[in-house]
Amino acid sequence: MIASLMICSMFSFAQQKELHTFYDNGTIKSTYQYTDENNYQVTNYYPSGSVMETGAFVDGKLNGVWTSFSASGIKTGEAVYSLGQREGEWKMYDESGNLRYSISYAANKMVSANSYDINGKLVAETHSR
Repeated sequence: MIASLMICSMFSFAQQKELHTFYDNGTIKSTYQYTDENNYQVTNYYPSGSVMETGAFVDGKLNGVWTSFSASGIKTGEAVYSLGQREGEWKMYDESGNLRYSISYAANKMVSANSYDINGKLVAETHSR
């Protein structure tokens, strides 16, 4: 009996292409678009319905570009992962959408970090050794 339930649940998951979760107020909380059990795209939403973040999982690990947004829809961040590890350039923006920080990663370790003023001028930089 248990084996049959497991087979049925695996079969139903294999057939599933998209999953939605909801807040108590009925607005969408998250959307998952599956290629298979461990590979999928995710979009998370604020209770208001606007997009909070988007990204993907490959082999069950964060992968590719993850983008975050303020409740008003302004991009607040961009992070890059390679199978769960921080990789490449990460960017953080202020509430007006101006780039304020960028951090470069290689093999999950910080390589450099930059800070920018409101006009985009570089005001500080750090490099790891």
